Amino acid sequence: MSGWVVWLMVALGIGAVAARAHVAAALVTAQTVLVGAAALAMAPGRGVEFAVAAGLLMVKAIVVGAIVVAGIRHAAEARPHREEAGLLVRVGGTVAFALAMAALVPAYGLESGAAEDAAAALLATGLALALVRRPTLFAVLAFLVAENGIAVAAVSVSGGLPLVVELGVAFDLVLLIAVAAVLQRRILSAFGTTDSDVLRGMRG
Repeated sequence: MSGWVVWLMVALGIGAVAARAHVAAALVTAQTVLVGAAALAMAPGRGVEFAVAAGLLMVKAIVVGAIVVAGIRHAAEARPHREEAGLLVRVGGTVAFALAMAALVPAYGLESGAAEDAAAALLATGLALALVRRPTLFAVLAFLVAENGIAVAAVSVSGGLPLVVELGVAFDLVLLIAVAAVLQRRILSAFGTTDSDVLRGMRG
């Protein structure tokens, strides 16, 4: 997987940290599609099993994208979100965390150093996205970004991961995202907001 492609994936994740919910969903969906497309581009010469696994990544990207889009349609909130950290703080903190992760994680045997660094940076970006954005949708997007980091590592292993692993991961992820989308709509319907900070204040 070429270096510019994996770092474009990281840039899309960082963009989601800065963007509004619907734009962030589009960026993360594009990132997921890019992971699938990159895997398909690597398929020639790797055998049928890898090609099928790469195809599954693309199908997963399309299905997950459709679920996320459905989850944010008609999602106008009756109660506004509290003020989040400033844009520069969010983006600067995420970039610093991603670079630190890429620098600190030791080599673990992928086909390229760029893939190793980008996979670590994507995991860090997913964690940062969950921490710095309050709408519950961003928790779903954070999981997707982190999973894309795992997928980058998986397809960059010599020969790729076995098909059965990709099948299990794809099924579990689609099921989890579907459940999360339903829960988000229920939360919005019940409380008029998906601000996680406000929801924590409702306990007790």
